[in-house]
Amino acid sequence: MIWVIVAVLILGVFAYFGNEYRLDRKAHKLSSGSEEDRRLAAEMQDIARKIDEGKYLYR
Repeated sequence: MIWVIVAVLILGVFAYFGNEYRLDRKAHKLSSGSEEDRRLAAEMQDIARKIDEGKYLYR
């Protein structure tokens, strides 16, 4: 039973950091696009930075 709890915790950690990585990667791709894409990229980078600092959870 304990292994189920450990597995859920590990999956939660991977999901949390996966969101931050996905936002950073997508923002990098958008940063070379149009003005609207660059604005969106800046917002995504801001969200990823706040996640990294632990200011809020992204969902």
